[in-house]
Amino acid sequence: MLKTGISFFYKMAFRTIYIEKALRVNLDLNNFVVNYEESNYYINIDEISTIIFDDPRCNISLRLLSTLCERGINVILNDTSHMPIGSIQTLYNHTRAPKKIKQQISWDQNSKIYLWTEIIKNKINNQIATLEKNGQINKIELLQSMISDITFGDVTNKEGIANRVYFKELFGITFKRFNEDIINYALNYIYQIIRSKISQEIVACGYIPAIGICHKSEFNGYNLADDFLEPFRPICDWYVYEILNNSIENYLTPEIKRNLVDILNNIITFNNAKYKLHTAIQFYVQYLFKYLETGDISYIHFPTL
Repeated sequence: MLKTGISFFYKMAFRTIYIEKALRVNLDLNNFVVNYEESNYYINIDEISTIIFDDPRCNISLRLLSTLCERGINVILNDTSHMPIGSIQTLYNHTRAPKKIKQQISWDQNSKIYLWTEIIKNKINNQIATLEKNGQINKIELLQSMISDITFGDVTNKEGIANRVYFKELFGITFKRFNEDIINYALNYIYQIIRSKISQEIVACGYIPAIGICHKSEFNGYNLADDFLEPFRPICDWYVYEILNNSIENYLTPEIKRNLVDILNNIITFNNAKYKLHTAIQFYVQYLFKYLETGDISYIHFPTL
C-alpha cells in the first residue's frame, strides 16, 4: 500500500481516447467534443488521461490544445503510417519546476546507478514472469542466473544478453528486434504509448524527461522516460503476445491498435496492490522521485504482471 503521511498526488482521470476518422475535435465548456459527419460525442475533460490522434486529417482547435496542456493531459500524435510520432506536453505543469530541475541535475550519482541496477533486475524478473505466464520455461533458469550476476550499474550488460535470450524464447528463434514485421511494429507502438505516459508523469512532478540516469543521448528528449520505461517493457511484450496470438493479421489493423492502446486500462500489480496500468505509472514515477530526492530505498517499487 502507499505510504501514509507522504504527499503523493492522484489524478482521477481514467479515460484513454483514440481518435480515428473524426472531422474535428474542439472544446465546449468542460467537454472534449469529437465531431463526426452526422454526430458529436462529448467527454468530460476531467476524465481524460490520454488522447491518441490517429487521423492526420482531423482538425484540432488551438483552444482545446491549450486546455489539454493546462490540464497536463497526455496527447500522442500518429503519423500518416498510423505510428506514434510525437507527444504534446505542457511547459508549466508544476509550481516548483525550477527547484525540481536543479535537484534533478544534482541527484547523487551512486543513487542513480543503484536505481538503474534495480531497474534492470526488475526488468529481467518481469521477463521471467512473462515467459512463465506463457508456459515458456526453458530459459528461465538462465535468466535467473543473469540477475545474480548483475554488477553495480550493469557494466557487463546483462540486460542486453537477457533481451536476446528472452525475445527469441517469447517470439521464436527467428525473431529479431527492430526487423520490419508486425511483432516489432506492435512493440514499438505500445512502447511509445507507455513512454509518453511516463513522460507526462515526469513533467507533472516538475522534472525534465530529457535528463536521464542511464540513457544520456543528446538526441533523445525522453532519456529519463526511457530509464523508467524498462520494467514495463515485459508487461507490454506479454500484452503484444496475447493480442497477436489471437489474430491472423500481418499488419497493424485499427482493431489491433485499439487493443494495444487499451493496455493503459490493464490491471497490474504495484506495491502489493492492484491498479490499472495508467494509475500504477503515476505512483511508480512519484515513488522513484521520492527515492532520488531522499536516498531512501524503501521508496523503490516496481510493476509486475
